[in-house]
This record gives sequence, C-alpha cells and structure tokens, in this order.
Amino acid sequence: MDQKEIDLTRYFELKKQLEEASRLYYKDGYSPMSDQDFDFGLKEMEALEAKYPELRGKDSLTQRVGSDLTNDFAKVAHAVPMLSIANVYSAEEMAEFVRAAEDGIASLDSAPQDDAGGKKRAKWICERKIDGVSLSIVYENGRLKQAATRGDGAQGDDVTLNALTIADIPEYFDAKKLKIDPSEIPQGTFEVRGEVYMERKAFERLNEQFILEGKKIFQNPRNTVSGSLKLKSVAECKTRPMRFFAYHIPQSNNKTHEENLLQLKRLGFHTNDYWTADTTDEIMKISEQIGASRDSLPFEIDGMVVKLNDLAMQRALGTTSKSPRWAIAYKFKAERAYTPLLSVEFQVGRTGAVTPVANLAPVRLAGTTVKRATLHNFDEVSRLDLHYGDTVGVEKGGEIIPKITDVKKELRPIGAEPVKAPEKCPVCGEPLTHIDDEVILRCENMHCAAQVQCLFEHFVSREAMNIENLGPALIASLIATGKIKRIPDLYRLTIEDLESQERMAKKSAKNVYDAIAASKERSLENLLHGLGIRFVGRTSARNLAKHFRTLDKIRAATVEDLQNVTDVGERIGKSVYDFFHTERYRNEVEELIALGCPTEFKGVVKTLFQGQTAVITGTLPSMDRDEARKLIEENGGKVSGSVSKKTSWVLAGEAAGSKLTKANELGIPVHDEAWLLAQIANSDSGDSGDSGETPDSANVEKNGSKKTAADANGQLSLF
Repeated sequence: MDQKEIDLTRYFELKKQLEEASRLYYKDGYSPMSDQDFDFGLKEMEALEAKYPELRGKDSLTQRVGSDLTNDFAKVAHAVPMLSIANVYSAEEMAEFVRAAEDGIASLDSAPQDDAGGKKRAKWICERKIDGVSLSIVYENGRLKQAATRGDGAQGDDVTLNALTIADIPEYFDAKKLKIDPSEIPQGTFEVRGEVYMERKAFERLNEQFILEGKKIFQNPRNTVSGSLKLKSVAECKTRPMRFFAYHIPQSNNKTHEENLLQLKRLGFHTNDYWTADTTDEIMKISEQIGASRDSLPFEIDGMVVKLNDLAMQRALGTTSKSPRWAIAYKFKAERAYTPLLSVEFQVGRTGAVTPVANLAPVRLAGTTVKRATLHNFDEVSRLDLHYGDTVGVEKGGEIIPKITDVKKELRPIGAEPVKAPEKCPVCGEPLTHIDDEVILRCENMHCAAQVQCLFEHFVSREAMNIENLGPALIASLIATGKIKRIPDLYRLTIEDLESQERMAKKSAKNVYDAIAASKERSLENLLHGLGIRFVGRTSARNLAKHFRTLDKIRAATVEDLQNVTDVGERIGKSVYDFFHTERYRNEVEELIALGCPTEFKGVVKTLFQGQTAVITGTLPSMDRDEARKLIEENGGKVSGSVSKKTSWVLAGEAAGSKLTKANELGIPVHDEAWLLAQIANSDSGDSGDSGETPDSANVEKNGSKKTAADANGQLSLF
C-alpha cells in the first residue's frame, strides 16, 4: 500500500468517525468523544484535504457547520448566517490566532484607522464560554417575532413558542419598565443572538424528577437544553428551567462589541461578564482567572471566547466558510485523575441499548468523589483495550458520571482479564444484536424487564393504540405501584386504581379509563404495531393487517405466507411468526383478545397511490405530517423520510427546506396540500386523477425558498 492509499484510508476512517460524532451531538444530544479529540481529528482531515484537494467537497465537515435541524419544526432562513467558532487549546495556538488576526487587519487598505490616521490597534473582549445552545431571536418594532436554532447555519428550526417559555427572553421591550428613553427601543427588525443554558442545580433537580417518573435522565445540562428547545409540547417545555445569556447583535449600528453588550443589558437581557485585553499574555491571564472560578459558577462553562472589540475590524477580517476570523474559543482542559477499575456493569436502557459502566476505586475529581464512569459503548472498550484491574484515567467534563479516557497499561496486573461485551441481555437473557452501522449493542426484546416502561409508552402511543392522557409519568407511577406489569394489565385497570396514583383527580382518572376503553375500537394494525414485535413498524403492521384482514389469519400464517406480504420480507416475516409461536407472547395476545382488543382490519383498501413513494417536507396549512402520512398510506402509498431517485413525488408546505431543493434538482414532482386533498376527493368520487402530474409549484417554490449567504447583503456572523 503506497502513501496515498494509507492517507485516503485514514481520511475516510476519520470522516466516518467525525460525521457520526457530529450526528450524535446535534441530533441526539450525546457526545461520544471529547471536543479536543473532535477538533484534532478535524485538523487532521484539513491537512489531508490540503494534500489531496479533490477530497475537499462542500459537504466536508471542514467546510460546513454542524446541523441540528429536525423534521418537526418549520425552517427559518437566517438573515445573517450563524457560523460556528473555531477552538484552540494552548497559549501557543492563541498567540498564533492573535498574530494572524492582527496581520490580517494590518494588510488591508480598508482597515480601521485611529484618530491620528494610523491603523487602529486590536483590542480584545474575553467572555466565559457557556456550555449551552445558540439561539437567534428576531424582534419587530420591539416585539418578539421569531426564535430559531442555529440549524445548519443558513437556516434553523423555528422554536418561537418554546423560546417564549424562557423568562430571560423579553417578549417585548417596555421602556418604562426598563427605565430607558423610548427612543432606545429598536425599530424595524432587530436580531439578538445568545446562548440558552441550564444551571447545575436546576439540571440536577430535573433529573431527580425524571428518576422518580421512570424517565431516562439527561447526560448534561447542554444536552438537556438541546432536547428541551425541540419539545413539541410547549407545556412540557415550560417545566424545563432554561436560562438565556445574550451576547451578539448581528447587524449593529454600534462601533464595538462592548457597546453591543451594554445595549443588550439596557434592553433587559442578561449578559455575561467580560474582560478586555490588548495582548496574548493578558488574554491568557484572563483565561486562568476564568478557569479558577469555573467550579464556583452556577452554570457550566467549557472555556473562554475571545473576540475583536472593534466591529469595523470584524467586518474587515471576515470569515471562512464556517468560522469567523475575528473570534476564537480557548477550551479548558478537563480535569483528570487515575484510579483502578474494579468491575464493569452492563446496564440495559429503556430502548434496549446496553451500556458498559465502570465501577472505580473512589477518587477525588473536580470537587467530588468519583466511583463510577461511563464507557459509552463497546467500541470504546475495544479502543481502550480495557482489562479488569487496569489503572484508568477519568475526566469529568459536565457529564453526570465521568468518562474513562485512557489506560496506564504499564500498571496492568499480570493475568488481568479483558473486558468483553456480553452475548446475552443481562436482564432477560435474550441474544444481543449489533446492527450494521450502529455502535450500540442492543437487546431487541421490548418485553425485557428493563424495557417495560418503553413498551408501555410504545403501546399507548399515537401510532399504536393511541390511548390519550396516559403519558410516561402515569405509566411510571402505575409500574412503581404494581398496578401494571404486562400489557393486558392496562385493560384491567379500574378508575380506583387510576385515582390512587399521585396527582390523579377523579376526572383525570375517568378520562384515562375511558381512553383505554376507546382503544378497543381501533383497527388490527394498531394492535400489531403496539405489541412490540421485533422489526414491525407502522407500515409493515398496516400491510399485514390489510393483507390478512384478521388476527387469527396472521397467527395461522406460515413464514412463507407472511414473507409474501408487501414490504414484509424474510426478516419481518420470520419475526412475526416467531412472536406468535412463542408461548409467553401467545398467552399475552390471548389475554388481549379476551379483553376486547381489536382483531380485525377496519380500514378500506385504497389504491390511489399504490406503488408510489412520497416525501413530506415543510409545514402544511391544515394538517400535521402524521395526518398527511396517514392519508397517503391509507390510499396505498408509502412515505419516506428522504428524497431520492425512487421518490414519486414530494408534498411540500411552508418553509420547506433541503428536501424541496433536492426534489427540484432531481426533477421530482412537487405538490401541495390542496393537491393531495383534491386527489383523494376525486378518487373517492370515482375520479382518481393523474397522481404524477406536474404541480403548480409557484406557491411551493415561494414557501420553500431559502436565503443564502449572498442574501445577507454581504454580512456574515457567528453564534
């Protein structure tokens, strides 16, 4: 293998590792590697791309901002792109950044001048780097109009209603209350950017409440905020004690960043403390001061942000494709201690993920005694080459339980046994599964005792039996009090059983009782989906129900009969057969039948969209995406989550984003909600119409349009 082959192999290994870490961080609120390891990997990728320029595509992590976009919220185009900020980890790197910025300013003819006509010297503002989530808030004539996440930098998710639950974010500017002159209230469009965070004690109280309710606890405050901002329920979001620091005005009439901070404070925002510096030495002294106070702060910080104070200098320096040249983050090194590994527990989560957790000899770290540390997954165990009795390095970087970072192999006891992944679930004994492209080892038995809460939540969910008012907290309470252990127990609950649960009034208990009774009127596919049969999702459940029509016929079907159903195939067919021929599941199903659960398909078989695959994007005028999906599936179509050459057509609503763009690039027909409803109405009246016609897409294109960096009048910004 020549050097180029070695380099390319390393590049694609890095690419896969870092893209997965980025996906987990932004989508799942989970950090599989340290910021420093991620940044060093990114720098290695940059070096390889410099050596082989053909690798540097616009989709490379070195050229773009990580994305937190989801399909659950409308998209908002940022007037000024929200860029990420580069990191440094040493005084030498900080000095290099300062020198490059000052040289860059000095080399520009347009560089700002001082009063004497000479080129102005750079001054720096240093602020604590809050470990939270960036948020853009747009005001119109002094009243909050819209709030959006960073997203992919060009557009973010609209989280306005959730942002309004944060007390630190003013809904409007009241001059009298703020004790300022009314002329200071910004008119027209005024954007504020800042960081949503959660204080340590509030985070701990929230996790304690989650434990009582049987919910999965969060990894750290930052991940909690990320998930809370994306909650669909505003009422639930209100229960999350989030805070907000404002730190940036993207389109400012002020001359300095310091003036921006003072203006934000006068408008009622909380702003972070800041320090001024003229040299690298002064910057590093401030970093030592901030780092020393880190543990005494009520919130998590992971470093210090250094910005040019002069806004004209900022504009003169500009940005790269993903980061500003006028700001940098100095990241603090996590504290580390060494201690022996005593044992490893294999914990089974509510979704079946098996996580190794290390039990350690007690050691003091960051002001607390540490006895346990996360190992994340078994790939990490292999990477560490972990053996029982090893002396391990432990870091505490904002997580509930610290993580193991390294092993002192020279101290390994003679004959020490390696830590190996279990082959069977430590709770139920079922074989564990390692799915391709996943790093997680998983127990897929939803009836595993460790997953009982998850199974009940799945069974009552909207996509399954749709039992309203029976949420996770009530399920946890019913399990804790022994009222329910298996799914059939739900249908044996009395009003008195429900009333006996904490915070359950008589009327609420009656509502839940009635909802359980009403679920017996659902259709067969709802029960099939709710049973938790391995690999059976809502589409395969519906196809099975439509094909066989009754539960008895499904139970009597052979593996071959099941495999012949549309979109079922060998794996699902065998799983369904095994489920109904396993004694404990068979007995449970018999109980559900006796209790009156649905055993017949009650839908009408329609073929309007038979053989077609649709993709839904954007916000529809009168229905949510689940309703639209059900309409399409009820009429014989399939709904996919991504656009490809196999997509038949796209249903687009307001603020449609990248899926609409890709559909237009591939020449795939794009339709709106009115078209969908008209097709179904015509089909019901006997005229199905042409489902593949070219749409009148003028309205769709307008709704799906997306601003680019060029639309920002040349202005770029971070945060």
